[in-house]
Amino acid sequence: MPSHSINDSGVHGTDPELGAFLAERPERRANPRYEVELEFDLFHLWGDNHLVWAGSGRTRNWSRNSLLISYDKPLTPGSSVEIVVRWCSGVQLVVVGRILSSGARGSVVRMVRRRFRGQPEIAAAAGSGSSAGGPQSGHVRAS
Repeated sequence: MPSHSINDSGVHGTDPELGAFLAERPERRANPRYEVELEFDLFHLWGDNHLVWAGSGRTRNWSRNSLLISYDKPLTPGSSVEIVVRWCSGVQLVVVGRILSSGARGSVVRMVRRRFRGQPEIAAAAGSGSSAGGPQSGHVRAS
């Protein structure tokens, strides 16, 4: 029985008709994904309030309940993490979640809690022409 794996370009390798059918299929996810690339710091959660800094990475895409991150080390599925995203000047988005999966394309984090902290630096944002409420150093595109 032939395998129906997807290669890096998103095309099914063994059956062109199946690949064409799946490429035309409507999106079945309940929530849309958005490509939002921002830098973050990752902390492992040990116990109730013990955080251990593990490194930095970049977000790749977001949905309502999960995000895909690029991180240079494999993360253990089921482990709890805190991700501190550099949202805009003076503002961080703190995401507490669990690792759902980790592979070559990145790690999927199920968001349990999220909150903004800090105050936007309005003078700096107004001078640069960027909005104080949106991502400063990232790229946003719906997918």
